[in-house]
Amino acid sequence: MVLNEKQKIALKMAIDGHNLAVLGSPGTGKTFLLNRIFEELKRKGKNVQITCSTGISCSNFSGQAQTVHRWAGLQDGRYTASELQNLIKTSPEFELTLRRIEATDVLIIDEISMLSKNIFEQLASVCSVKNSSQLFGGMQLIVSGDFFQLPPVQNNLYNDNGEFCFKSKVFQTVLKHKIILEEVVRQQDIDFIRIIREVSTGDVNEQTNEYMKRLERPITGVSIKLFSNNYLVDLYNRKQLLKEHGNVMTYKSKDEVIDARYRGNLSRMNVQSTLWLKESAPVILLRNLSNTLVNGLQGKVVSFDGETPVVHFPAINVTTKIDPVNFTVFSPAENRIVATRHQIPLKLAYAVTIHKPQQIECN
Repeated sequence: MVLNEKQKIALKMAIDGHNLAVLGSPGTGKTFLLNRIFEELKRKGKNVQITCSTGISCSNFSGQAQTVHRWAGLQDGRYTASELQNLIKTSPEFELTLRRIEATDVLIIDEISMLSKNIFEQLASVCSVKNSSQLFGGMQLIVSGDFFQLPPVQNNLYNDNGEFCFKSKVFQTVLKHKIILEEVVRQQDIDFIRIIREVSTGDVNEQTNEYMKRLERPITGVSIKLFSNNYLVDLYNRKQLLKEHGNVMTYKSKDEVIDARYRGNLSRMNVQSTLWLKESAPVILLRNLSNTLVNGLQGKVVSFDGETPVVHFPAINVTTKIDPVNFTVFSPAENRIVATRHQIPLKLAYAVTIHKPQQIECN
């Protein structure tokens, strides 16, 4: 694919050492451009690190990327910026994180729209361990995303209200150069491109409404329902599972809570206390288990090894057993883990929340 004019401008700015935000709707070639920037800067001898807000996004970079949380040691956002700085500087557990940050010349972040203002500012603070006198430690910052997508998910326990990161003064200061890609390169249907833009901006005219009504038809084959919250998703998933043939396998979580005040946090976890599965049931992975087995990956239960589900993930052509792992609730106020749920990191996927396709469908 040949770069268009705006992509060429963005590439030159990146090569010239500028911080840069590459924005645009799906299909405008943001990921292709980031890969090109990565290769060109590597050729210039730069230490370039590609990170993404989700594990699924990382799959667009041929094994070169990792989540920004893993790269920077952010974990699940449980620590304050000052606590993270101190841990990275002093804790042996964060020694590799410190080395990565100190060695990085250029940090690339894909799907930046899914990073909250709070997490973005934590990241800036963490990167400053490289050079405390400069924003992001003086490293070049290149980000990409689409802010017409849904806002980041709130995390009330960690005082993160899910604001877009562009509302941060740090974002506005460090990313003065912005390129908005407008030419859709993924497809050529002019009417469809116009419709996608109208829906994205919430400015849909009557002609577009009529066009979408004409697309109504019975759905055949496998389809996924979208709901606004996990309660509706769980209800639909259970109903669909009961319609399937075969025996139900039931998995009860092992929960530990040090204080009854935090029991409610377990109920708000995406991982369920009771998981029901059958052979052929569609599932979604809820935890990064490796560089390829990542949160958001879709699969299908193909068998059971004893009581352990065996899942095939077609996107990476891997079939593997999925064992239970620990999910934890950390209290910043008490500076300790206050609840733990030991459960298989899977969820039925006849339906998903509206946020999940945003993670799965990468630009």
